[in-house]
Amino acid sequence: MNRRPRRNQRRKFKPAPKPDFKSIFIVDPVKGDRLQLAKLLKQEKLFMMTFVSLVDCFKQNNPIKPDLVIYVLRKGKTELTHLKNIKNHLRGLHFIIVLTSDIFEANLDELKDNGFTSVHKAGSQDMVKEHIYTLLPEAQVTQEEETPEQEAPAQIK
Repeated sequence: MNRRPRRNQRRKFKPAPKPDFKSIFIVDPVKGDRLQLAKLLKQEKLFMMTFVSLVDCFKQNNPIKPDLVIYVLRKGKTELTHLKNIKNHLRGLHFIIVLTSDIFEANLDELKDNGFTSVHKAGSQDMVKEHIYTLLPEAQVTQEEETPEQEAPAQIK
């Protein structure tokens, strides 16, 4: 009695491999500043996408889920009150709030009270870079240590 195995017995499902890169979403309505920040953070292991508004980041049709969101505060365009409107399951992501000359102070305690687990404040683009390295240490570019070349022994003639 040769019977074929059932369909689900023949296939062995492998878990989907996790990507080797980390994805970062940059939300800033000012295009020039958004691109400048992306160029500053450009690395091999970081996949960056830029958005004009926070709503664009979390649309249903976006297949990429962020590991970190950089949210630049601009008066009247992007404010902390917009963060309170995102869904609860997205509040567990890492957020970096970038302060600008428009808005130079932000109260992160309100966000933490609303369920955000990892919210950090940065005053400059260099501080953003430091926060990324602490939140995503595997994304940090490491330079291979240079080993001094061994000199060949002098030949005696």
